[in-house]
Amino acid sequence: MSATRSVAKNTILLTIGLFSGRLLALFLRKKMTPILGPDGLGILVTALSINTILLTVSRFGLGVLLTREITRAKVLTLPLFWATMRIRWVVSAISYLFIFGFVSVAGYDALSREAILILTLGIFIESAGMACDSVLQAHEKVQYQTAGQMAAAVVYFGLGWWWLSAGHGVMGVIWANLASQVTRLVVMAPLMFARTGPWTWKDPDGGPVPSMMDMARLGLPLFLATTFGVIYTKIDIVMLERMVGEAAAGIYGQGHQAFDVMLLLPGLIGTALFPAMARFGMKDTDDTVRLGERALRFMMIAVLPLTLLITFTAGPIIHWFDRDIRWNDAIPVMRIVIWGLPLMAAATVFNRLLITADKEKVFVTIGLVSMLANIALNWFLIPAYSYFGASVATIASMMISFGLHVFYLNRTDYRPPMTRALLGPPVAMAAAWGVTFLLVGLVFPGWGIAWNRLPVDAGWGAFLVSTLVVTALYPAALFGLRVLKADDLNLLKQLYRPVD
Repeated sequence: MSATRSVAKNTILLTIGLFSGRLLALFLRKKMTPILGPDGLGILVTALSINTILLTVSRFGLGVLLTREITRAKVLTLPLFWATMRIRWVVSAISYLFIFGFVSVAGYDALSREAILILTLGIFIESAGMACDSVLQAHEKVQYQTAGQMAAAVVYFGLGWWWLSAGHGVMGVIWANLASQVTRLVVMAPLMFARTGPWTWKDPDGGPVPSMMDMARLGLPLFLATTFGVIYTKIDIVMLERMVGEAAAGIYGQGHQAFDVMLLLPGLIGTALFPAMARFGMKDTDDTVRLGERALRFMMIAVLPLTLLITFTAGPIIHWFDRDIRWNDAIPVMRIVIWGLPLMAAATVFNRLLITADKEKVFVTIGLVSMLANIALNWFLIPAYSYFGASVATIASMMISFGLHVFYLNRTDYRPPMTRALLGPPVAMAAAWGVTFLLVGLVFPGWGIAWNRLPVDAGWGAFLVSTLVVTALYPAALFGLRVLKADDLNLLKQLYRPVD
């Protein structure tokens, strides 16, 4: 129970930090959308996608692995941290030289080249910040990670708003992003050194001290896997911009943003969950499996309503940023892509279980197959269907990744029961929505509710009433179908107790 409360506390703290930043970023996005238009936003999302790929490469697979190793031996925090930092800075330098050559010969215009090269300078800063994240997570001091995230969010929003208002356009946003990364590291690193450790070079028991080569060998399989994985999730925007144009990339990026924001939720739960899972994995397989099943079930219970809500409200979401008809095609893009959220949520739990089982080498195959499938699908679908083809390719490749995670997890001792976790929440959600559709349609026929949409055009009253009805019915369906039971409710009540 102490571990469960610890996971809940960590999740809440990380959620506060990241979602407060995302909220400010959404308001900044609302300001920049009509200013930049599809072409300017296309430059921005292309630069961000390339930056994300390089940042993942620079991490060298030593994210959760660094957390795991420090969790297992906190006395080695300093040598583990320093070895990781040296690897990341070497890889960052190589990555930056590569992207400098790539944008110089790939036909990018001057503004796009400048945006990409300035933004990707941040990989040196952010790879260090992410190493600090791993240390704080291992010591379960994520409140300091949250402090850095919130400070960065304020800087990004403030500078971005100021420089957009001053007429600096996409480059104002690029420089604000870079400044926010510096801020996060400056705030978080001193807190990490002060509140974690011990910061000594040697093991007091005389054990071996990990070297740079030790960490490189440890991280290599996951480095390949995460590199393949980030390419398969981010290459679509780069390919779309190259094959169709900046405006197409901008429209696709606008439709993709709800998925990008909501993807934080399973990522946060997985990050907060992993230290407890690593501890259980060293002691008892059955406890790890129970924790994994519960995490998977709660994850699906949480993400399915969000997925359905965004599907129904994609139109108002896109129009909130800008009502210009140029953005209308972003609405179906959002409705398609958001259904990758449940797939990624489940894969996040499977990912942590595989790492706990020391099976991270299988991620190379998972990432490679998913990447090749995504590139091939985009190659054939983008020329014919533009951003709609890219949306379908995204979901198809996520389904392939999901299936491969299940396949390899079935070969370990850490396979959680999946039927209740994967089928129960969708059935409960469908039951709650079906009753809502029939009930609201019968009582308020003029609202125009349909099986595939909320009455968003009938005013706030119709929308809120329908949403509240399905929100009330969903927990009833979960308990009625025994997706949740009394012991789950008792566990949730325990989360309010102070964490030891």
